[in-house]
Amino acid sequence: MIVDATTVIGAVLRTANDNTVAYPYGDGLLVDLPLAYGDGDGVRVLVEPMGTGFRVSDRATAATLLAMAGVNLFAGRAAEAFAEITRGAGLNGVNAVPGELATFGTADDLGRLILAVAQASLRADQLRWLAPRQAGMRFVDRVADRVTVWAGRTRNLQRDAPIPLGSGRTRSVTVRVTNDGKAAYVQALSLRDPDQAAEHCYHVFGLSTIAKERRIAALAGSKRDWPAAIVTELQTVSDVEFFDDPLSLERQLDKVVPPPQPALRA
Repeated sequence: MIVDATTVIGAVLRTANDNTVAYPYGDGLLVDLPLAYGDGDGVRVLVEPMGTGFRVSDRATAATLLAMAGVNLFAGRAAEAFAEITRGAGLNGVNAVPGELATFGTADDLGRLILAVAQASLRADQLRWLAPRQAGMRFVDRVADRVTVWAGRTRNLQRDAPIPLGSGRTRSVTVRVTNDGKAAYVQALSLRDPDQAAEHCYHVFGLSTIAKERRIAALAGSKRDWPAAIVTELQTVSDVEFFDDPLSLERQLDKVVPPPQPALRA
């Protein structure tokens, strides 16, 4: 059987259409989309008429979920990351209350506006990894939890995953994420013994047959916590991301294992 673009796009559009529901709400509509946050709750946006166009918002749903997870969205790294998400999505924030993701546009742009707000709300939900760490929680588990939140339901995740070596043997890395034939391998490096952690990561990634851009070293703390020589060495065998840099790990994972893209037209 030959799969053509029209067939695939048509199938995606039918599924999206069948699983998108709108309910009257005041002067506007609440729209349930076939998307879900990390905890399984569905994504819902509010569409309201405003002047010559429409205002679309997530009604601060992502902010509420973050608050429930213990993330203070209005200070520190979480606030910086939230502002970056808003800018990256191109949201103009018209009449937005604190924590609300909102934008305004014309009827011709309504579909794009809804998707932009929904996408931004999903990305904001990923910030739940910024919640205060649990006492005694291992760094490897913190990395795995963060990747799990990012992966959601659109990617497959495996802890202690095998990575193939040139010899034919395999070694384990912290987590592997896959989607549509693409895979990323993430190794967590704690600060408890940075030299040993770096040597182990360098050895495993250096012997691996996986392409360098698909190997990610997730280092605890920030760049200033690690000797420059260690970082330079690791960069010869992998991409290097620092755990304290909001969204940097997610950005790299998005490049390597992108999510399914919604079809905009047949």
